[in-house]
Amino acid sequence: MNDNYPSEHFPIRELVKRTGVNASTLRAWENRHGLIVPARTHSGHRLYSEKDVQRVRRLQELLAQGLSLNEIADVLESGNDVQPATATPSTQTNWQGYFIETLRALEDFSTERLDALYNEACALYPIDTLTQHLLIPVLQHLGTRWDSRESGIAEEHFFSAWLRNKLGARLHHSAGLSKGKSLVLACLPHEHHEIGLLLFALGALHRGFRVVYLGTNVPIRQIVHVVQKAHTAGIVLSGRDIVDPAPLLADIAWLSHASRLPLFVGSHFAVQTHDALIQQGALPLGNHIGNGLNLVESYLAKHGQRRARQDARPVL
Repeated sequence: MNDNYPSEHFPIRELVKRTGVNASTLRAWENRHGLIVPARTHSGHRLYSEKDVQRVRRLQELLAQGLSLNEIADVLESGNDVQPATATPSTQTNWQGYFIETLRALEDFSTERLDALYNEACALYPIDTLTQHLLIPVLQHLGTRWDSRESGIAEEHFFSAWLRNKLGARLHHSAGLSKGKSLVLACLPHEHHEIGLLLFALGALHRGFRVVYLGTNVPIRQIVHVVQKAHTAGIVLSGRDIVDPAPLLADIAWLSHASRLPLFVGSHFAVQTHDALIQQGALPLGNHIGNGLNLVESYLAKHGQRRARQDARPVL
């Protein structure tokens, strides 16, 4: 039996669509912390309004500033605004606890404990916040100590493999929820490290983009066939430092011209070849995932999609 929603109210799937926060996180914010108080239909289904959308967006802003959920509850209750500089030591301690426990779990090669920590954090925080405060710091820490521990390389590979599987599954299950502009994401040729691109993909989904994820080691000139069929708003490429970047820059210039789409390039390659990328018609994003997402979002909102020429030809 279907409920008739009041015109100003909508179900949880619409709140997910408007905010990018998945339903399980929204329910956790409601049940565990009382941060959201939805109305209910006669049969018990949750109903939300535009005020709930604004409340969730404010909640996301406060999470991005580094506040804990308990602190956010106090802020929302009091109505006092909080600037990023006022994030307290208890917030840092909260993430430090996750960080330490994650390191201990991977040092013991315990998939079960990693799963439990990840699932708990995902139930409380959006993927952007989790990425910034936990996943990236753990990856960076492993990268600095792999050669100083007897099992350092094994630990780094174990965590990378676990994280790749976890992020890939989340990407697969979340892909159908977004209805916004479509982005094609791919690693540069010979690039087999995709964790950063997977995190970027999940962040894009969280912001309402649809994602066509191509993964590692993708020939650049084949991407033009993808965007012609996927009604794409933009292309995002990712890769690390390249000894001889000239051939890749030439292919990037070709793709920018042939696709007639905004072409973004991130990770270390974007830092290494920043000026050259701009000369080739691409937009460098740097190696910070959150900043890169902000740049893509703001650019597409301002400029929209460049119309693709139906008669586009390769540039020889």
